[in-house]
Amino acid sequence: MAKKTETATSVTTRTAFEDPIATGVFAFEGDWDTDLREPWSIKTMLHALRDIGEINCIRRNVATVPELKHYIDKWLQKRYAAYQVGYFGFHGGPGSLSLGGKRYVSLEDLEALIDGRAEGRIIHFGSCSVMRVAETRLQEFRQNTRARAVIGYRRDVDSDLNWAAFEIQLLEALSRYRQTGAPARHLRDNHAYLCDKLGFEYIC
Repeated sequence: MAKKTETATSVTTRTAFEDPIATGVFAFEGDWDTDLREPWSIKTMLHALRDIGEINCIRRNVATVPELKHYIDKWLQKRYAAYQVGYFGFHGGPGSLSLGGKRYVSLEDLEALIDGRAEGRIIHFGSCSVMRVAETRLQEFRQNTRARAVIGYRRDVDSDLNWAAFEIQLLEALSRYRQTGAPARHLRDNHAYLCDKLGFEYIC
């Protein structure tokens, strides 16, 4: 399937970035349920996008902080530069990710793990409520990590079809546009109800 291109109605100016915002996703995924027999995973969604030619993906399971650090270090290597979106698929709360049990990673912890190496990359929290902190804190997080954008939700999103459908639309938009703010405008213009329902935030 041919890649979609920008149109004059969706993006009116071009930035210095000449390539699409994202051609690949590097996903870090935690356990969604204490019962490991439960089959739900973001893998199906990512593979659907890959199979229709929209975006490439790498996905790794993460259950501990050392594992998270290991794969963040991998993601930020030059060889994985084409996987611009770091997708953090965990249970979450305001300003933190849950690795299961009593293991939590705060925005401050994540800043330390990334250590200013995310220039040109996107950090996406596919998690409940991580963005439910002051916008100034989210801007500070983006600046400290040097990410091109930080994306996520202020509300509990659960693992329902509305959220999954929106995630597909979001990742597809990141693979379509060149201008950093264009995906947010596209989603708000075309999916305003879900943006509001999910508490969608796009910091750039």
